[in-house]
Amino acid sequence: MNDPVGPARSLCLIGCGPRGASIVERILANVPALYGDRPLDLHIVDPYPPGAGRTWRTDQPGLLWMNSAAEQVTMYPDESVACAGPPRPGPTTAGWLGAPLHDGAYAARRDQGRYLRHFFETVTRELPASVRLFVHRARAVDLRRSPAGTAPGGRGRQQVILDSGQPPFFADRVVFAQGHTDTLAAPAPAGLTRIGPGPADPEALAAVPPGARVLVRGLGLVFIDCLVLLTEGRGGRFVRPAPGGPLRYLPSGREPRLYAGSRRGVPLPPKPAYAPQAVPRAAPDTRAAPAAPRFATVDACRAVLSRPGASFGGEVWPLVVAELGWCHYRALFAGQPARTRMSWPDFDAQYALLHPDADRLAKLAREAVPDPADRLDLDRLADPLAGLRFAGPDDLQHRLRGLLAEELRRRTGPASGVATALVDGLQRAGAVIEELWRSGELSAGQLAEALTHFALGTYLSSGPPPLRAEQLLALAEAGVVTFVGPGMRVTAVPGDGAGPGDGGVPGHGGVQGHRALPGDGAVRSVPGRAVFRATSPALPGTVYEADILLDARLAAPEPDRVTDPLLRALLSRGELVQEGPEDGAAGLLRLSGADLHPVDSTGTVHHDRTIAGPAQFPRPHTDAVYFRQNDAIARGLLTDD
Repeated sequence: MNDPVGPARSLCLIGCGPRGASIVERILANVPALYGDRPLDLHIVDPYPPGAGRTWRTDQPGLLWMNSAAEQVTMYPDESVACAGPPRPGPTTAGWLGAPLHDGAYAARRDQGRYLRHFFETVTRELPASVRLFVHRARAVDLRRSPAGTAPGGRGRQQVILDSGQPPFFADRVVFAQGHTDTLAAPAPAGLTRIGPGPADPEALAAVPPGARVLVRGLGLVFIDCLVLLTEGRGGRFVRPAPGGPLRYLPSGREPRLYAGSRRGVPLPPKPAYAPQAVPRAAPDTRAAPAAPRFATVDACRAVLSRPGASFGGEVWPLVVAELGWCHYRALFAGQPARTRMSWPDFDAQYALLHPDADRLAKLAREAVPDPADRLDLDRLADPLAGLRFAGPDDLQHRLRGLLAEELRRRTGPASGVATALVDGLQRAGAVIEELWRSGELSAGQLAEALTHFALGTYLSSGPPPLRAEQLLALAEAGVVTFVGPGMRVTAVPGDGAGPGDGGVPGHGGVQGHRALPGDGAVRSVPGRAVFRATSPALPGTVYEADILLDARLAAPEPDRVTDPLLRALLSRGELVQEGPEDGAAGLLRLSGADLHPVDSTGTVHHDRTIAGPAQFPRPHTDAVYFRQNDAIARGLLTDD
């Protein structure tokens, strides 16, 4: 145990994936100016290699890719970052790898892990002489307070307890940077198997028998990861028989049959085709790095939020919608002027005057853009199957395959600039909302509204690389994937005790497939056996059944189902509190505001603890709020009380 009454201040970061590693870099960058040559101990606690952490570990399958273009990811705060600490320029992921990328733009997750580990090693290689670094390859299981007066200045310290058998150590200040919180899966009835929720688990997926029927809940990025491991990861191959033609899937015979659905019932649209070059200067540059927002600026959002009784949906969201519309039409006028009947300067001027009025903006769009398909319709984009009913499973499969093909054309074809501009607009607006949130300017209710509205942004801008979406279409056409439909509902139906197994997959218990009834397109079980059953209101009377449920999603954390032992201990003692449904932000930890200190069940703010939640990778040259906040956290850790 380090000396609890020694002269060194002791800082501890629990979790050292990208977020923790960036805070470490900011601490070390700020030490000379803020802490001088005073002794400082810096403890890193993570069972996985620092920098990469669990999500980006370097031993995961190479089939798992990032969904951000490697050229748009950096861990180095460049000169664009408006923070108090010094910049540290450095390479992007693509620049550091210096190798061909998947689908022309995307790194494998394990290669991103290599970049992250290199980043951590680089920034910690030459420590200030006054700093000692301790890396604990362990998991923190508890945090206990010592009496006041055991540290310089009369402060109490916190004892960090590890699961490795290493002696506990004391810390003056602790940062929680564990990333996304895993939750325990609900138990499956006897004879059934449940995998997830959580990131794709290669070991659990490997145990799914060939030919097994699997219900899949979730059509997002976790679904894509599971899909590739269960198909290409089992020896299947994607081929393109004709240059420029559609992709085809050649099965290995070891694939399971997947019946997949979600609330929307539609997979995430792919990322727009990445093209780093700019369009000609004569047109608006819709390919450049995101610029400052035009309408949904930080100042504009602050102004409307200052109104009495302001809500996110009533005041801020209209500014975001105006921003997205402007991005969409700017790109349409630049890339497809023949599809418009007004000059861009005239449209732009009228749009700026009319943007507070949604009805008048819609009228302007009708006048300037004759084809309704070219106009921005966020409701249609957000929920393309809303209100639809289908004659049968084949009708639904045909419709969804058509939607997938159309999205691929929109996002990878000659007109992809419009989709790219919309995604960039969502990212710009999202950065503004993140800044308001992290600066403590959104109440719990406003934050809950923001998260609800920005589910649209997640859906439209967080999809897989285009090639992965094309592979999903090929798998659907090959019959490996069948779509269940929107509003998917899954129930566990207990059997009569005759079902085999104990809820495990081979190696963990037995699983058998079910037979399909001919003619109805649905999957039905052997009578008397326990099953998972999936239905969709868009397909009345159609039921899909299987004895494996794959929860391919990241579930919202629940206090009694959190797997992290440290969070579980602190939640149980009331030292951490999750917002409840009445606050509109259920599952989020209660924080003090911009300084991110947790508030306990008595209302006490723990100023010596900081919650640094997960965040997306920052883009270079964008003054990313990620770096600004990490710099503020680091400087707060180094500042005397």
